[in-house]
Amino acid sequence: MAEPDRWSRWLSTGRDAGDERQRSVALEYLVAVRDRILDQAEPLENATVLDVGSGEGLVGLEALERVGPRGSVIFSDISDALLEQTRRAVSARGLLDRARFVRTRAEDLAAIADESVDVITTRSVLIYVTDKAQAFAAAHRVMRPGGRVSLFEPINRLMFPEPPDRFWGYDVGAVADLADKVKASFDELEHPASAAMTDFDDRDLVRLAETAGFAPVHLECHIDIEPGSIMRAISLDALLDGSPNPLAPTVRESIGTALTAPEQERFLAHLERAIAEDASVRRSAVAYLIAGKRG
Repeated sequence: MAEPDRWSRWLSTGRDAGDERQRSVALEYLVAVRDRILDQAEPLENATVLDVGSGEGLVGLEALERVGPRGSVIFSDISDALLEQTRRAVSARGLLDRARFVRTRAEDLAAIADESVDVITTRSVLIYVTDKAQAFAAAHRVMRPGGRVSLFEPINRLMFPEPPDRFWGYDVGAVADLADKVKASFDELEHPASAAMTDFDDRDLVRLAETAGFAPVHLECHIDIEPGSIMRAISLDALLDGSPNPLAPTVRESIGTALTAPEQERFLAHLERAIAEDASVRRSAVAYLIAGKRG
């Protein structure tokens, strides 16, 4: 058994604070993203699909159903623990003969042969990759002529930092001084690699795909500001004990580091009221890209 790592721990409990209700909220959103990624990659029947950064298998497991008995899916990830988890999930479906599990980085895809896959899918992976140009070049290398890549990425540069009166979307105008301290603490506690999450925008993705040799390239960027919260917390504890990504601290850790005991009491009381009142605004920017490789 592979040891749990940063990535597997976050997907199992870190993202949703170990709360099944919170997990259901997240999956409702993620399933819609998954379906769009695969829909724009169609046709998938008989295809060899490479799911880069396969994680728990959200995209790859559905792709396995769509490729049919003559197709196959390569689950690739940097986490041995997650690859073991997806292997078990595929085995439970009786589909191991149609799947491969490869530990490799998105920047090189070293374990994947040249021109060996028809479709590449990826969801929220490039935000963790420093050398995004290398990732696109690797994708182009392993793709057969006539193949295509379908990806989804949040464009954090367009929506962060939040306005001073917002914290995870919630109205904290009355305690903005405390929110500033918590935000600063959060930034200090984040892993240095988190810089990759905000070093690109939608235009960069198009440029990177074109430079790697993909054509045609089509990208849709969706920017939304609407009622709701970034994390859609079902409770104060779910918000405090979850983290937005594997490189980030929990909100509770940030608060504990930044605020004195009286300040914590004041800030948490306000935040709990804001969650109960659902006084929040959701700000998001995401990109869907589809690109082909000339035959």
